Amino acid sequence: MPNIPEDWGNNFYKSGWQPGLEVNEQTGLGEITHVGTDPDYRNKFDSILQEWGFNPEHYEIEGSVRASSWNVQLKGGKTETFYAFKGIVKKKRPGHDKYFQELFKQAKRKPPITKKFNAGNTAFMWFMSDWQLGKRDYGVENTIKRYDRALQDGVNRIKDLRKLGVEIDEIYMIGLGDLTENCTPHFYESQPHNVELSLIEQYALARSMIMKTIDTFLPHAPKLILAGVPGNHGEMTRTSKGQVATNRLDNSDTMHLQICNEIMSANKERYKHVEVNIPEGFHQTLIIKGKKVSFTHGHMTGGGGNAEAKIEKWWKGQMYGFLPPGDAEILVTAHYHHLRMKQQGDRTWFQAPSIDKSIDFTERTGLWSHPGVLTFTISDKGWDNYQPL
Repeated sequence: MPNIPEDWGNNFYKSGWQPGLEVNEQTGLGEITHVGTDPDYRNKFDSILQEWGFNPEHYEIEGSVRASSWNVQLKGGKTETFYAFKGIVKKKRPGHDKYFQELFKQAKRKPPITKKFNAGNTAFMWFMSDWQLGKRDYGVENTIKRYDRALQDGVNRIKDLRKLGVEIDEIYMIGLGDLTENCTPHFYESQPHNVELSLIEQYALARSMIMKTIDTFLPHAPKLILAGVPGNHGEMTRTSKGQVATNRLDNSDTMHLQICNEIMSANKERYKHVEVNIPEGFHQTLIIKGKKVSFTHGHMTGGGGNAEAKIEKWWKGQMYGFLPPGDAEILVTAHYHHLRMKQQGDRTWFQAPSIDKSIDFTERTGLWSHPGVLTFTISDKGWDNYQPL
């Protein structure tokens, strides 16, 4: 929220024109009541949006606005004219920049998949977690190279499993959040010194890598499922106090899935076997080969204890609340960047590693973990063939 000069006070606002932001949690739309002394505010909506915690690259004032002005006498006898407006803030139609158009054209030119597959009974799980694209630390180029190698290893893994008699008929590509480093206003204090790509470039690269993932796996199964959950680095609007201005589901991690779905619409014949599943909350639960599998990034698990303790407490809370993850047989999380797996009875928790390698974190703590991609399979017998790549 913009800073209000001390000499204004609260008595100078007309009834119904108190500065503020009201957010509709259902639609994510916000109504701003903005008051200032600049009569040329209509030409400065971008800077006003930033004052209220909205990134003008992704948000705009919708349509016409209601306006008002009035004269007031400030302390010391000075007279000032106040100019105010009420306007609806809405998210711009995402992704229709030059990068989107290029991916759209590329998708349109690609040939359909005509390969025939044997009947199968197993899903191959591929997790896209904590890429944090744009981060200078490990370097974007190194992250891309590592992921490209992992993709080829993933294809080889599918081929090897088929040789062993594992008939894979579905490939799940699950985004576990934090696909970009992000750098929206009022995000993390260290970011101005640790980001080498603009926000637009980060988003474009994330979409490109998701589409590369889809195109890489497309010839290797008759059905592909693209799904994902939001992460903390994907939050798109924050106030100067670090609070989310709209709602926490206003998130680029799931937006990328929506945009890739739109890109695939350019070539429906090629991508007709790709299903996109976008959650309405922080977690997602899917039935895969008869098994209930849940995914969440991990940043909403609360404080106290190490990663394992936090996840276990969160999972128990889901059980008590009769929420979908509560009776999941498999839970997969990210956020903590290290590989972990724990079985307890018939339940299994997988902690996915990050493809990013944080040199800064290692230098500060002396700790590090192997970067990579989590993979395993699921059949009606449960999970199997656990292999980080």
